[in-house]
Amino acid sequence: MEEFIAIKPVEIIHLELSYSHIRIENPGAVIRMADALATHGQVMPILVAEAEPPRYTLIDGYLRVAAARRLGKDTLLAHIFNGEEKEALCHVLMKSSERKWDIFEQAGLIRELHRRHELSQREIARLLGKGQSWVSRRLTLLEALPEQVMRSVKRGNISSWAASRVLRPMARANPDHARRLAAALMEHPFSTRELFDFFRHYQRSNRKVRENMVDEPALFVKARDAGKDLSEAKELSQGPEGKFRKDLSIIGHMLNGLIRAADKVIYPGQSNLDRRSLLSAFNDADQLWHELKMKIQRCTNDTDSRQRDDSIAAQSPCGHSSDQPTA
Repeated sequence: MEEFIAIKPVEIIHLELSYSHIRIENPGAVIRMADALATHGQVMPILVAEAEPPRYTLIDGYLRVAAARRLGKDTLLAHIFNGEEKEALCHVLMKSSERKWDIFEQAGLIRELHRRHELSQREIARLLGKGQSWVSRRLTLLEALPEQVMRSVKRGNISSWAASRVLRPMARANPDHARRLAAALMEHPFSTRELFDFFRHYQRSNRKVRENMVDEPALFVKARDAGKDLSEAKELSQGPEGKFRKDLSIIGHMLNGLIRAADKVIYPGQSNLDRRSLLSAFNDADQLWHELKMKIQRCTNDTDSRQRDDSIAAQSPCGHSSDQPTA
């Protein structure tokens, strides 16, 4: 069966925007698409499925429709899909190699297949050529976030990365913290690096510190940036010598931990394979430590030798004999 019946102009007023609620708003992308339409015309047709004549259900091309409306256009070229609406949705979702889906838009279309078109997770997985666990993870992605956070994502106020990598795991542990952080991000957006640092510190902190962090996330970021600036300035002032001392201190802490753990990882009755692998790793580290000791000893000896030579040179008579005072 051919996927498309034809390409023909379709009036925008006759389009049913049935899936607009899952699309993420991006005003900047609409402006760029409108500029492209005005300059080059419509390059790719939109995809529609036949509905009650003369109407069509818009499957793919929501950005192009928004751009055309911005330009005051009445029609767009459209592929008319030869099949049911759910088949058209699957067709679009399977084109992952041709377009990069936002994970929440993708999950939203899968949920439409599951709820509106009453397909089971197994049927969706078969139609998309995916595993059922993949489909289940996409559906869970939407269910894990509070509705307030999802609205912010769809409005484009919170990035999909922030929602999936930070707010989603936070919502599982503490939905109230996720809502409060989402509200703060809408007022003071963080960079990806800042948000990553925030969440990493949040994961390692106790309950009281977490409360303070979600109360004033912007203050936390400012304090972290100030601390980093101070640390970098201190490291710069101390030079490579300071970094060397710091690295040795870190190694010292690690060695103390290894000493405490040695009797737990090397014990009677241990398999030869486990013991050999541990001793091999230890011998490799011991060899590197020995090389460092030898290098430091050579550097120390060279420095002492140069200092002795300089001292002898300073004490010996200098210049030609004719330059010396007479007796």
